[in-house]
Amino acid sequence: MKQFLRKITLLRWGALFLVGGLPAASLADLTLTLDTQVHIQADTIEYLRDQALVIAKGQVHIQQGLVHLYADTIRYDIAAQEVQAKGHVVWQDESQEVEAQSLQYNLKTGEGKAYNIKTTAPPWISTGSEIDIVPHKIIIKGAVTTTCDYPEGYRHYYMKADKITIYSGDYLVAENVVLFIGKVPVFYFPFFVRTIHDLRTPFSLSTGATDYLGNYVLVTTNYLLSPKSYGALYGDYFFKKGLGLGVHHEIALNDYSVLSLYGYGVDEKDTQRFRWEGRARALWALSSNFQGRVEADLPGDGFFSNDYSVARRDPSLVSTVREYDVSTTYTNPQYTLGLLLRRQESADPNDPTGTHFIENLQNLPQANFSLFPRSLVGKNWLKYDLSLQGDHSYTLGNNYYVSHLNGEFGISQSLLLFQTQSLFSRIALDDTFQDVSDVGVTIGAGAAGETRSISIQNTWTSRLSEYFNSTLTYNFAQKLNNRVPHLDLPTGVTSNLLSARLEGNFGNTLREVTSTSYDFNAQVGTDASRFGYLHQEVALTASPQFNYTLFGDYSVQANALKDVNTVLNCSSPHDAWRFRVSGNFVDPNVTNTGFVSTGVASTFEIAGEVDLALFTNYRISLIESYDLTHSQFETRSISIYRDLHDWEAQLTYTEDPVQGKRLFFTLDLKAMPGRPLSVSDDQLQRLNSLRNQGLTGAASQFQ
Repeated sequence: MKQFLRKITLLRWGALFLVGGLPAASLADLTLTLDTQVHIQADTIEYLRDQALVIAKGQVHIQQGLVHLYADTIRYDIAAQEVQAKGHVVWQDESQEVEAQSLQYNLKTGEGKAYNIKTTAPPWISTGSEIDIVPHKIIIKGAVTTTCDYPEGYRHYYMKADKITIYSGDYLVAENVVLFIGKVPVFYFPFFVRTIHDLRTPFSLSTGATDYLGNYVLVTTNYLLSPKSYGALYGDYFFKKGLGLGVHHEIALNDYSVLSLYGYGVDEKDTQRFRWEGRARALWALSSNFQGRVEADLPGDGFFSNDYSVARRDPSLVSTVREYDVSTTYTNPQYTLGLLLRRQESADPNDPTGTHFIENLQNLPQANFSLFPRSLVGKNWLKYDLSLQGDHSYTLGNNYYVSHLNGEFGISQSLLLFQTQSLFSRIALDDTFQDVSDVGVTIGAGAAGETRSISIQNTWTSRLSEYFNSTLTYNFAQKLNNRVPHLDLPTGVTSNLLSARLEGNFGNTLREVTSTSYDFNAQVGTDASRFGYLHQEVALTASPQFNYTLFGDYSVQANALKDVNTVLNCSSPHDAWRFRVSGNFVDPNVTNTGFVSTGVASTFEIAGEVDLALFTNYRISLIESYDLTHSQFETRSISIYRDLHDWEAQLTYTEDPVQGKRLFFTLDLKAMPGRPLSVSDDQLQRLNSLRNQGLTGAASQFQ
C-alpha cells in the first residue's frame, strides 16, 4: 500500500476520524498526495485503510489539477485511482463539462465512461447515450448537439449524429449528421467539423435578383479541420447562369504566418463560358521585425467583379488587374528596409470578353530605406532623417525599363514654449534621378537626368485656453533645377501654402473646428481667390441617445456656400427605436476662386432612417432618400429582422435608379465568439507597430 499512498493528510478533523464517518455538520476535507494531489470534500468521508478505499457521500467534490468531479456519492479506489460516481454527476475540466447519472473515471490515466449524458462546451450543448472520456477529447455516441438551450421539442435546430468527438474544448467532429430545423430533417452530412469558439457565422443563406444573374440563392458553410486549418465553402445557384462554387481556406503556419487560398467559379449555361477568380496569399514572419508577403491576384476576366458582385466573397480583388507580388520588410527602432517585386497585367480594352490581359507594369525590383529621426545635436535638439527609394520598372507607356532613384534628407526641430506653445520645423533636400527619359519627354519630370528640390514645413500649435487649441502650418517647396516649361513657375516654387485651424472642445458635449488655407503660389487675380474654402465642423453629443453633426464649406471669393452636410441621430434609452435624418447640399457653380458657372442647379438631398423594435424579436427598418432639387425619391430600403434565438432572418427590399428594384432574404445561424475567418493585409503590420513608426509614401506598399 505504501507505494500508492506516500502521504495522507486529513484536514479539519484529524486522525480521530480515520475509520468511520466524518460528521455532516460541516463538510469534511481529505487531501491525498499520490502521483498528483487529489483533494476530496463531502458531507461525510470514510477511509478504509486496509482496503485502500475512500467512500464520500453528500455534496461530494473531487479535484485533481484542472479536473473537477461532483456527485452525490463517490467510491474511490486509491490503489487503482479509479472513481465511481453516482447521482447528479458533473465532470469538468478547463473547457468542458459532462453531466450524467453515473460515471467511472481513472484519475491516473484521465479516461472514463458515462451513460445518458449531457455535455457542454459553450456555446454547444450535446446529449448522448454513452460517452468516453480520454485525455484531450471526449467521444459521444448516439449524440444530439445544438447551441439552442430551449427544452427538447422546442429547439429551433439540432444535429443528430452517430458519434461526436470534442477535442479539448476547441472544436468538434460529428459523423453521419442529420440537420433538423425544428422537427424537420433538412440536410445530411457524412461529417461535420465545427470550432467551439468561433466568430464566423457557421451557416448562412441569402437570396436576391439582378438583371444579369436573374434570381439567385447564396449558401455559405464554414468548416474547421483543425484550429489552424479552416475555411468556408460556397454553393450558389443563379437561375440565368447556373451553379457557382467556391472555397476560401486558411492555414495558420505559426502565430505570425498564414496561408490564404480563395477561388470561385461559375460555368455559365447560357454563354457556355467558365467565369472565375482566385487569390493565393502567404504572410510570413521570422520575427516581429522581419516579415514578408507572397501574393497572386488572378481574376479570370475583367468583368467578373461587376457581373457577380453579389456572390464575390473576396471583394478586395480588382477584376481588371492581375497582380503578382513578392515583398519583404525589415524594421527596427532606427530604420526600416523594404524590397518589392511586382508584376501587373491589365485587361485588354480591345478584347470584348475581358479574358486577355496585357502587361502594364513590372518592378524588378523596388527597394526602399527609411531612417527614422535620429539626434543630430544634443539629445533633444536637432534631429535628422533619411529616406531612399529605387526601382527598375517597365511600363506599358514606355515599353522599356527605366531606373529611378530618389532620396530625401531632412533636419527637424521640436520646441515646447511656455507649456502651451509648440513649434515643429523641418527642412528637407530631395534628389531624384532617372536614367532614361519617358516616351516623348525631354525635360522636367519623366526626363533623364537629375532633379533637386527643397521643402520647408513649420507647424505652430497653441493651447489658447482650456477649451480652444489652434494650429498654424506653413509649407514651402521649390525646384532648384530641371524645371518644366509652361508647368513650373520661373522661380520653381511648387508649393507655398499657409493653413490655419481652430478647434474648440467643450467636454464630451460639443466640439467645433474651423479651418482654411491661403495659397501664395496660386496664379489668380485677387487675394481673396487665394483663400481655400472656409471649412466648419460641429459635433454635438447631448446624451448617449442624441447627437448631431454638421460639415460645411464656404467660398470667401464667391461669398457663397459650396456644400453642407448634416446628420441628426436619436434613439430611445433601451434601443426600442432609432431615428436618423441627414441632409446634403452642393452648389456646383461655386469654387474657392469664385463662381465658375451659372444656372447649374444645386443638389439638395435628404435621407431618413427609422428603426423600430416590434414585439420581442422583430425589428423593422425603413431608409428613404429624397432629391429636393427634382422633387423625387432616389433610393428606398425596407427590411424586417427576426431574432430566432439561435438563428436570425432578414427580408430586405431595395430600390434605386441604378440597380432597380431588388428583394433579398438572408438566413444566418448566429455567429459565435472566437477567431474570424478573414486574414488582414496589415495583420503583421500591427504586430510590430510599423504604422506607428511613420512609414509613408512608397514604403506603404510593403505594409
